[in-house]
Amino acid sequence: MPSLDELTRPTPITPGAFSLDVPAGWRQGRGAFGGLCVASLIRAIEATVGDPARRVRSVTAELPGPVDAGVAAIAVDVLRAGNSVTTARASLTQPNGIKTHVVAVLAASRKSSDVAWQELVPPPAPAWSDVAALPWNPMFPEFAQHFEYRVVEGIPGSGAAARAIGWVRSRDPGSARDSAYIAALADVWWPASLVRFQAMRPAATIAYTLDIVGTLDGLDPEAPLLYRGTVPVLGEGYFIETRELWGSDGRLVAINHQTFALLG
Repeated sequence: MPSLDELTRPTPITPGAFSLDVPAGWRQGRGAFGGLCVASLIRAIEATVGDPARRVRSVTAELPGPVDAGVAAIAVDVLRAGNSVTTARASLTQPNGIKTHVVAVLAASRKSSDVAWQELVPPPAPAWSDVAALPWNPMFPEFAQHFEYRVVEGIPGSGAAARAIGWVRSRDPGSARDSAYIAALADVWWPASLVRFQAMRPAATIAYTLDIVGTLDGLDPEAPLLYRGTVPVLGEGYFIETRELWGSDGRLVAINHQTFALLG
């Protein structure tokens, strides 16, 4: 079985055009796991921009339709490349239309990077090695078999607050611990709304925004990231979730906002 790194690296065809073999066994509901699709588009954008000094800082994505297993086409368009910042967009298309669309902002570090602070604090959690990994459950979404979950708080169906905390990592990430890896991990955990519900209810992401504020440099590459998700509002069949990824050293890695449609 290919690693997550390998599965999310599209094949270049011509400048700005790629092909992606969407794997079977990675479904979330009707289509492929959204984090895999977004990660693949990020890699296509990075390959097109071709400047490692310009790191992915912000990603916005829409997921208008389920992505089927099989071949998909990716098209990348650079909207603007300035002295320090490049903005590019990418779309993943299958015969029945665009299934995932991403706009990414890539930027080099600035001279003002000597000014920094972090006022958010990580959620309280025991060390990941002290938390047992969940055993596989066939009721989980199909893609979840490829990830490891160590739950600190927030069991679906418990009726508790709409909050989920735990450690998460890919079972076979491959060699890369980069922007695409972070984008995929941000989408792995179940929606925190499922914790508050007393029965499972299907939901689907329709919009996804990711701000990457820290790298994984210096962290143990085999260690999971600490995750926190909260759902402060639900109404008219939609809810908004804020997700965070933290390094084991207390650094904030990324903040993710998602809009979900409640399907039933």
